[in-house]
Amino acid sequence: MIQRVQTLWLVFIIIVSVASFFFPLATFSFEFKSETTVQQYGLLKPQQTIDDATQFVQVSNAWSLVFLQGGIILIALVSIFLYKNRPLQIKIVSAGVLLLAIYIAVAIFVKIDGLEKQIAQLYSQPVVSYNKISLLLPLLQLGLFMLAQRAIKKDERLVKSSDRLR
Repeated sequence: MIQRVQTLWLVFIIIVSVASFFFPLATFSFEFKSETTVQQYGLLKPQQTIDDATQFVQVSNAWSLVFLQGGIILIALVSIFLYKNRPLQIKIVSAGVLLLAIYIAVAIFVKIDGLEKQIAQLYSQPVVSYNKISLLLPLLQLGLFMLAQRAIKKDERLVKSSDRLR
């Protein structure tokens, strides 16, 4: 029963979640000691650095976002193996949607906005550029969670209709 379509959507959620670790959420550019400073903010430190001699690159990790994204991966993985208990699977996927909404709110409103205010207090007003891929990945995860939930409900309706025929 693991070969159902909702399993495919949940596996895609796991793949997108893992991919989100490799893209910075935002890049802050600001003046510090008459040099342009660039600070990238993401789930993990990116491997590449900016090679321009006039720019100093500082990278920050977002550990609370790492734990939230890890929770989303765990929820998707657990719900794959709950295929025999579809009502519980629907509840787990709904919890994943809730956790993803919390992730989006914390990432945009708490982490990025808070870091922008902190940089503005310490140095100068930063120019914030959001990584569009990093902002679209949680929305893609949200859509995939909705597709998985719809497929699980469709399976549940099919099972209930076949039980009525017996």
